[in-house]
Amino acid sequence: MLWMVWDAFQATPMMADAVPRMALSAAPSGASPADVSRRFAENLPPRIQQAVAGWNQLISANFAGDQACAECHEKEYEAHLRSGHSRTLTRIDESSLANKLAETRHYQDPRRDQVFEFSQTAGSLWVRDAANASGVVVPVTWLLGSGTHAQTPIAIDESTQSGVELRWSYFANRDQLGLTPDHERFDEFAVGTIECFGRPMDAADMRACLGCHSTLTPPPSLPLINSLVVANVGCERCHGPRKKHVELAHLGHAEEAKPMLRYETAETYMDACSTCHRDESSVKPDATPNELVRFQPYGIKRSRCYLESPDKMTCSTCHDPHDTVSHNRAVSIDQCKQCHGDASSSECSHQPTGDCIDCHMPAVEWTSGIAFHDHWIRIPDAFSSDDSAADLTASDSPHNNGGK
Repeated sequence: MLWMVWDAFQATPMMADAVPRMALSAAPSGASPADVSRRFAENLPPRIQQAVAGWNQLISANFAGDQACAECHEKEYEAHLRSGHSRTLTRIDESSLANKLAETRHYQDPRRDQVFEFSQTAGSLWVRDAANASGVVVPVTWLLGSGTHAQTPIAIDESTQSGVELRWSYFANRDQLGLTPDHERFDEFAVGTIECFGRPMDAADMRACLGCHSTLTPPPSLPLINSLVVANVGCERCHGPRKKHVELAHLGHAEEAKPMLRYETAETYMDACSTCHRDESSVKPDATPNELVRFQPYGIKRSRCYLESPDKMTCSTCHDPHDTVSHNRAVSIDQCKQCHGDASSSECSHQPTGDCIDCHMPAVEWTSGIAFHDHWIRIPDAFSSDDSAADLTASDSPHNNGGK
């Protein structure tokens, strides 16, 4: 079974924890990112090369790819292409942003006396800071994010298995660069180090970032090589490897290949979404309301709608899991009325015919003009600027005995 084989790759990490920081590169060598990855893989110890080859064979034998799903599931496939999940991770050489930045040529950091310079060569985008790291460049590797709201670049140095989350991000609402969220705490930096360019990342950091933005990344027992990453959150991220299913479908026996990942209860469904969208198990105790609004499962699990409707309410109650987020407010309100319908005790006493979403799930700004709807569904007078992950619990909800 695939997961048994998979476990064999999860054993001892290939790299020690004390991996050196990402090196500051010399001038561009003319090699493309693909060439760099290939050369790195070719120079690995034979034992590691053999393990990488085995991993590639495992993936090839079990994963079909999104396009294979389209043959029978055309509607879901087309919906997925509209969703942010289909473009959560973009190689910089495949991004239109690279050309745009190369034409812009520079960016002034709003909080540092620092100018980043951009250039493009060998299919890659290179970033310089001539004043603080003279003579060196950093090649951008990936853009994280669908671009609906923002995209944040990271650079991965395969040779050291470390990297950097770059100091600047692209914000769609302004169509321009701005400070990468949460980088206010990195205003101070050591000149001549990778800190000039942003937040240093070790192997665990990089795997965490790529893990939520991809269908598949190599396990810790293998080096993090860009070519081994299956970009974007595709069909098989949520449905599991389906190559056997595709092969049997061509023979008319698709049902014989049962999904390895099942969502038979609301809890298992929510757990799957929470892996990346987060719940209480991965939210900092001191998180503020504007941070919490990003973590929709965290809010839903504190809502009376969820707590008092076991095995009924999940993310897909309101959202098509394959499609982009709907902005049809009438449809969303109708979803509320499925439970809060005709009974007078279920009607809103404040605005019986009003907008459920605006009142009970208000939009909260996260950062840089980007807002998300608060998914902790509760009555308006319960919202407080002092709310935090530490003091907002299910028992504090106004819909429970301990509430206001």
